[in-house]
Amino acid sequence: MAYRFVLPIATAILGLLATQANAHTPVIGTSPKHGSILNQSPPSVEIRFRDPVRLTSVMAVEAGERERKLKFSPTDSAAKFKVTDPELGPGRVEIRWKALS
Repeated sequence: MAYRFVLPIATAILGLLATQANAHTPVIGTSPKHGSILNQSPPSVEIRFRDPVRLTSVMAVEAGERERKLKFSPTDSAAKFKVTDPELGPGRVEIRWKALS
């Protein structure tokens, strides 16, 4: 079964559940890319911002499952964050985050 990995970037998609850093510090990239279809869980997930932010949480939302917190590094301000071995299940998965600029 293919894994569908979605990194919601648009504010409308994130809604009240996750707050993207303010408009002055946009996300400039993610790995895997938004909308990627994978055959297995990626070894890591990366989120890159234009300027340093303080990431406060990263969650995985899998179809039919409760939101699950993921550990990330670094834990202080940075422009690039990494979740190692997120252990994502099959099907659609959204990664949501909250950050302060």
